[in-house]
Amino acid sequence: MQSYYRVLVPRLNGEEIGRNFSRYLSLVKKGVAGFIVFGGRLSEVRKHIALLQSEAQLPLIIASDLERGLGQQLRGGTPFPPAMALAQAARRKRADREHFELSRFRKVCSAVAEEAAYAGINTIFAPVLDINTNPRNPIIAQRAFGADAPTVSLLGCEMVKVFQSFGIAACGKHFPGHGDTEVDSHISLPVIRRPIAALRKTELRPFRDAIGAGVKMIMLGHLKVPALDPSGVPVTLSPRAVSFLKRKMRYGGIVITDAMNMGGIAGYSEEAASLMALTAGVDIILHPSNADRVAAYLRARKAPLETARIEEFRRDLLSSPAKERPDFRKNTMLSRAVTERALTVSGSLRLRGRSCLVILNDEEDDRSGPLVRELRKGLAGLKVIRLTRSSGTERFPQAEGLQVVAAIFSETRGWKGGAGNWLHDALSRLAGRGKIFISFGSPYLLDGIEGAATLFAYWDSPFTQEAVARLLLSKVL
Repeated sequence: MQSYYRVLVPRLNGEEIGRNFSRYLSLVKKGVAGFIVFGGRLSEVRKHIALLQSEAQLPLIIASDLERGLGQQLRGGTPFPPAMALAQAARRKRADREHFELSRFRKVCSAVAEEAAYAGINTIFAPVLDINTNPRNPIIAQRAFGADAPTVSLLGCEMVKVFQSFGIAACGKHFPGHGDTEVDSHISLPVIRRPIAALRKTELRPFRDAIGAGVKMIMLGHLKVPALDPSGVPVTLSPRAVSFLKRKMRYGGIVITDAMNMGGIAGYSEEAASLMALTAGVDIILHPSNADRVAAYLRARKAPLETARIEEFRRDLLSSPAKERPDFRKNTMLSRAVTERALTVSGSLRLRGRSCLVILNDEEDDRSGPLVRELRKGLAGLKVIRLTRSSGTERFPQAEGLQVVAAIFSETRGWKGGAGNWLHDALSRLAGRGKIFISFGSPYLLDGIEGAATLFAYWDSPFTQEAVARLLLSKVL
């Protein structure tokens, strides 16, 4: 009897891979297709992945969300800026026309692939092929290369080609496009109401082009798209949507679900959703909370089991971590250079006289230390006021006679549901009073800010904050 573990890719927690190695090894011996890696120390994860691979009959799918490089998941890897920053760093103007200079972008993709291979990761859940056409999108934002199809298609296809030239399988996501939503599919089911003609023109173009570029895997989004399935079944579970991808778009690669623990399919049990996905023609079930329970459920209900395509895919994967150690120092320097080049300024950053830095922190922890430290080196008497979700706007700044610089720390990430209402309220109250507004996250947070300079940094790494501080200090009069 064939094992239903062969279509499952459960979670591997890198922080506990040593303590729970026997658990992961037991899944390998049961025939699991692979794992999605979250967290841990590079050396520790690398060592145990090699051990797991040595016990597998076919190369395991060792996948991870590395949209921002290996450092996004593993300590010791290099963190890189998000996709929108990479696009901005590559954007150029010539005779009033935009174009992209791709050499540095390709170097970033090469560095990400090289570090992934060294860690033993052979499948990267990127590029994001969503087009962020909705500024209120709480989950895509700067994870997308841009808000237009040509930009996303061009850079997405380049990323696919570079990753796969290193023997790393690329996975385009989230079909048919998560950009035009105001709901995070980690929390509940978004609805894409665009007609099929509009989808073909915009959302589907990056996927169509990526298929042409040979992308080996496509991830379905937990999205309700009536144009693809009027019944309202989420794309992940829809025979009509999967058939559209395979037949209408002529895609013959691996089709994988988004994580099965997400709220977008909370109307179904994980077991029932997994059965529906396989019946719809999906190849791989991603991140079941309990692989044993799902496998048993699928076996009891005699779910369709077609594994030839998965096995062919696995045979082509890297079967062990690459031996050659990447130049992590060089990659860090590349990340810093791209970060600085991506900084996007509108208006004048010139400061004259005493200033007040208002930090709007929408995160659980305070990440603003590098910014404050560097600014205090060059701004004598800098006043710093911190506002958070818990404090709300009760401690709203009294900054009479001071130039207000507002710095927003609000990461785009799953399960958060977007920026808090308190943050939008604070920005509204600061509008007209602030001289400079800085977003260390989504640039769309500053939509509606008028009469002030804006600076988009896209992410809040320590060296991003240092780069912003250097830029501001260079403008002090």
